[in-house]
Amino acid sequence: MPGGDVVEDGPDSWRDLPEEVAAVLRLGAEIGAHGVRRRLGPLLETPLTVQQLRCLTALVADGSGTPAHLSELLQVSPATTTGIVDRLVRAGMVDRAPDARDGRGRVLSPTAAGQRVVRELLASDVETDAAVLAGLTAEELAALHTGLGGVLRVLRSRDPAR
Repeated sequence: MPGGDVVEDGPDSWRDLPEEVAAVLRLGAEIGAHGVRRRLGPLLETPLTVQQLRCLTALVADGSGTPAHLSELLQVSPATTTGIVDRLVRAGMVDRAPDARDGRGRVLSPTAAGQRVVRELLASDVETDAAVLAGLTAEELAALHTGLGGVLRVLRSRDPAR
C-alpha cells in the first residue's frame, strides 16, 4: 500500500465474505494504512532506542518496576538493564528511588516527561481525527455514527464480561 494505493485485495479469508463486508474491510485497511503512516512520524523522531522505548513503556503501563523485573521482561542481563535505565534517567524519562520493601533495591518510575513520550507515541491523533471528521458532510457523519454504533453494539454483545 505504499503511496496511498487503494487496497484492492485482502487476505484470502475475505474472499468468502459478502462483497459489502469485504468492501468495508478494504476501506478500513486503507484508513489503517493512513493512520500507520501518520503515527510513524513521532516514532521516527524519538531519540530513544527500541529497548529504551520498551523499558519506558513497561514502566508507564505498570506505574513502576524493579530493575530485576525489567531485566526479565526485556530478556536482557541486569547489566544491560542498568545501562538502559541510566540513559532514561539522564534523559529525564525515569526516576530511581529506594525500594521501601528492600532498602538495598531500587524502584523505577516514569517521570511526567517519560509518560508524555509514551502517550504521544501510542495515543490516537485526536486533532487529525477531528479534522477528518469535520471534513465529512452531515450525511456522511450521520451514517458513520450509525455504522460505528452498530459495530459497538455487536462488540458489546460478544463481550463475555458484560
